[in-house]
Amino acid sequence: MYLVYGLQKSGISLVKLLEKKNLDFKIWDDNDLVRKKLKKVINQNLFIDKKNCKLIDFDKIFVSPGISLRQKKFQFKKKTSKIQRDLNFYISNLEKQNVIAITGTNGKSTTTKLIGDILKKQKISRFVGGNIGDPLCNAFLSQKKYKYHVIELSSFQLETVNNINSKISIITNLSYDHLDRYKDMNDYINQKKNIITKNGFNLISIDDSFSKKIYEKKNIKNKISFSILNPKADVYMGHSFILDNYFHNNKKIDVKYISRDLSGKFNNQNIVIAYICNKLLKLSENFFFDVIKNFKGLPHRSKIIFENKKLKIINNSKSTNISSTINSIVNYNNIYLILGGIAKEKNFEIILNFKKNINCIYLFGKSSKFIENKLKKNIYVKRFKDLKQLINHVFADIKFNKTQSTILFAPACSSYDQYKNFEERGEEFTKLVLKHLKKT
Repeated sequence: MYLVYGLQKSGISLVKLLEKKNLDFKIWDDNDLVRKKLKKVINQNLFIDKKNCKLIDFDKIFVSPGISLRQKKFQFKKKTSKIQRDLNFYISNLEKQNVIAITGTNGKSTTTKLIGDILKKQKISRFVGGNIGDPLCNAFLSQKKYKYHVIELSSFQLETVNNINSKISIITNLSYDHLDRYKDMNDYINQKKNIITKNGFNLISIDDSFSKKIYEKKNIKNKISFSILNPKADVYMGHSFILDNYFHNNKKIDVKYISRDLSGKFNNQNIVIAYICNKLLKLSENFFFDVIKNFKGLPHRSKIIFENKKLKIINNSKSTNISSTINSIVNYNNIYLILGGIAKEKNFEIILNFKKNINCIYLFGKSSKFIENKLKKNIYVKRFKDLKQLINHVFADIKFNKTQSTILFAPACSSYDQYKNFEERGEEFTKLVLKHLKKT
């Protein structure tokens, strides 16, 4: 018998698929409110009797990606493969679908959507999901058959797999993240490496030392390097052009029109990955260029929510680590930077390397005092109880500026101290900003 442990989106999706296949299973969630809510719509007999039930007695335990496997209750004395994620069951249900799997620290959601949009433009049946949008098991809930699965995978989902056997596996980049869940950076990287495919193509960045080290491993076959820094990569993207030395002989391809939602040098990485996938799948370049030109970005990812001659406001609530915040900072000047939430890293001092771009830093949330102590000696810092209080002060500070000010919401922290997720945090930021703009 199986156990589904954790009943958020991925867990519920897995429950539905297990029901569809008429398999024996039980369910559990540690949150009392979640259980109470679900008991109104799910058969109560599916819930385990926590007092009289031992986890070791189940054949397999599918643990939600949001739950750490480092907890003692998931550590059995004998080595076992009982503990799995939804990704394991997803893989076991794959038949002839071609999987394009994407992971990395930053940019993976945008890359996933870009590839999905290219397939959609060419009217190719595709499932787009995983850590973005639809949970993985939703791919098998309908009668629809998809030619391609484009799936975003987090390090948590990859912890219990060895080989996805994907057609294309992608590592966008790697930098410090989720160190609250892992022993160290090597532990985090080792989970990401599980995406490497043995039979398909491996697309790996060489722009950061961690990804480059993976690319240089001799046992990885069919690998393609990409870069936005090194023109010697197999495929490189510079300012408005791609240099292709993999499919062609050092061919320069102009990229004349790029959507505003793909602005910023860091988005060139997403574009160059999409280009490589388009070539590997032997699809029309015309459709690729059309998608790049008209791309609509995902919410809360470097989204410009207001702009005029005096003010630009960017919502990058998805920025939950320092490297993502820095990727935003380098694109703007005269920045009023908003940070805060629960810090997953300690090295906030690295932001000071870009202080010429920043006028002031505004802090909120659980780790605000910690971040303030890291930065206050070298840059002007203000700390507030919550976003509402903070927004009022930001607008007061920029009121008399003569040059264009940039309010950049790129928290560099997780959101769980005050919000359910980064989406709710981003929506709150946008709501507060638009409300304030209406008053002025």
